[in-house]
Amino acid sequence: MGSILFQELPDSLKEQTHLKEWHISNTLIQIIPKYIELFQAVRILDLPKNQISCLPAEIGHLKNLKELNVRFNRLKSIPPELGDCENLEKLDCSGNLELTELPFELSNLKQVSFVDISANKFSSVPICVLRMSNLQWLDISNNNLNDLPQDIDRLRELQTFLLYKNKLTYLPFALLNLKKLTLLVVSGDHLVEIPTALCDSSTPLKFVSLMDNPIEITQCQDGNETMESEQDRQHFDKEVMKAYIEDLKERESVPSYATKVSFSLQL
Repeated sequence: MGSILFQELPDSLKEQTHLKEWHISNTLIQIIPKYIELFQAVRILDLPKNQISCLPAEIGHLKNLKELNVRFNRLKSIPPELGDCENLEKLDCSGNLELTELPFELSNLKQVSFVDISANKFSSVPICVLRMSNLQWLDISNNNLNDLPQDIDRLRELQTFLLYKNKLTYLPFALLNLKKLTLLVVSGDHLVEIPTALCDSSTPLKFVSLMDNPIEITQCQDGNETMESEQDRQHFDKEVMKAYIEDLKERESVPSYATKVSFSLQL
């Protein structure tokens, strides 16, 4: 079902309510139908890189849903009913570009361990995310954050925190209370205040402050930009940073302060 020719889901899908996984990507599909509530066995909704503009409230009836991936679509909001999916473990809404908030009702998602809301327009860490007590991975990079909440240390289980490409001027001391945090990546261009303990090599934390833009988009010989759209840029950005972060995790030690990282793509 990955063909670019698909603009809507086929009617025959209604008869497949036993399915446990949906994998739909790179299509022109805009709507997820309300009949999704009939798929009570579904555990994974993997719907990246489509044209989905909204999710139906009926998604809240999927009590067995564990993973929801709607990255690089056209979502401008998330339905509060998603908070009824009490077994959800992974939520990826990255690259929709226009998301500014998550509904408070998502506070009910106590099993969530992974949240990626990067490449959107969040001006603060959503309150519901701070109440996800099992959260281990949070990517809120490439948004409009100016600061972090003082109660960020509510996230006791947090291990990986990606904050690069925001406009943070300081990092709160509350970060030091996150005893399980092992990787923190920020953009250092605007930072004027950092708790010195974050840079202490004796701690298990790998703190990386990226100076300058992590991604440089070069131009082809004919002058056209390498990336066709903003979403293409963000997708390339995420793929490069994913590889960089995997490399960081494998190193025993990393240069923690004022690290300059620059990538370019030559075609």
